[in-house]
Amino acid sequence: MNQDTLFEEENTKENTYGIRAKIIGIGGAGISLVDGLRFDNFDCVDNLVIDVDMKAISETLASQKLCFSKRHTRGMGTGGDIALGKRLAEEEKDKIRTHLEGVDLVFLLAGLGGGIGGGAAPVLARLAREHGALVFAFTPLPFSWEKSRHSEAENCLSELRKHANAVVPLPNDSLLQLGGEDATALECFAEAGRNVSRGISAICNLVFKRGMIDVDFSYLRKVFSAKAGRTLFGYGKGKGRDALRESLRDLMLCPMLHMPDVTKAADVLLIFIQGGTSMSMSGLQSVSKEIRESFKAGEEVVFGAHVDENLGEEVKITVLGATSLDPIVPQADVAPVAQQVIELGTNTKQSHRSKLSKQKTIAQVSNSSNKRNGLKKQTNIDQNTFSFMEEKNQRGIFDDLPKRNMYEGEDLDVPAYLRRGVKIAI
Repeated sequence: MNQDTLFEEENTKENTYGIRAKIIGIGGAGISLVDGLRFDNFDCVDNLVIDVDMKAISETLASQKLCFSKRHTRGMGTGGDIALGKRLAEEEKDKIRTHLEGVDLVFLLAGLGGGIGGGAAPVLARLAREHGALVFAFTPLPFSWEKSRHSEAENCLSELRKHANAVVPLPNDSLLQLGGEDATALECFAEAGRNVSRGISAICNLVFKRGMIDVDFSYLRKVFSAKAGRTLFGYGKGKGRDALRESLRDLMLCPMLHMPDVTKAADVLLIFIQGGTSMSMSGLQSVSKEIRESFKAGEEVVFGAHVDENLGEEVKITVLGATSLDPIVPQADVAPVAQQVIELGTNTKQSHRSKLSKQKTIAQVSNSSNKRNGLKKQTNIDQNTFSFMEEKNQRGIFDDLPKRNMYEGEDLDVPAYLRRGVKIAI
């Protein structure tokens, strides 16, 4: 699939479900992505571009256009001012709402490094959610060496995640991985656009096309109802007698699944498989089960499978997953306060055997001495006197692993309270 053939599947003219979708491009990067897509065979999918740059708006091929107030920019760009982009979106929110009336599904395309993209995208996502729409966002990010722009884009990404149902970041740093070392700049950016095409196409096919295994839109809305934290997005394809297994292997090697910010465990996971008439039911079940286990998916798994005779022996797999911004279980790297440690300690199961169990700590010696001498007061013991404060003992049961699990200069095999110097009440 490429951008020129997006949505060319047959029998998509009639929207029998009464569902409306809209693809919205914001700012220069968003407009470029929208212009690279085609919606010819999806009458129920509209497209809209939003910008403050009159030249960019006049040159786009989109059917619907919205140019923000000229009062602040005189028809030119925002100069990368994200605060100005947000203010303009808030001022024009009534116009934005008119374009969102009756829309059930919004695909938001915006580069978060610019003023209008980074500032207006969270506002538009919020307005779309207020209208009851399901919001999926695909967001290019600046190169990491663009220090200030990259930092601002990360802040915009955090803000967008508070409102969208799923956010798929597309870092410019990943372009080399997507296109390969010998690829030209145009080829790399084109591949990034094709990634957006694959994601939108998979969701639209699930919603608007009848297939072997369909997914009701109400169910899709239900399982993606939470605000999205980290996400995963990947694709794979295979051909031949063992096309399903080949597409699974290709999926696991997809560069999009190996970005630094990609979640390795999804609360919600969408799996969409397309293939020819030779796809076996047992093969579909086996591959889907492996995908679910690989991404440690929770209870909410959306699965759809469509047969397309034109694919022959080819199989395509697309996955989209998201974690909630408000997880039920606290984050693992957050150090507990002393009171939490005491409360949790009362119902703790038997601890894992480790090297530390072989050492008789000073605390045990002190407690034994207190009992023998009949002392009523508990001895105050400094945490630093315990042997696990020594660097060689801090990894505990992970000490046998040959390689340390490092992230941003921190050894994640060492408990968070030791890394951060948190004192625990004894």
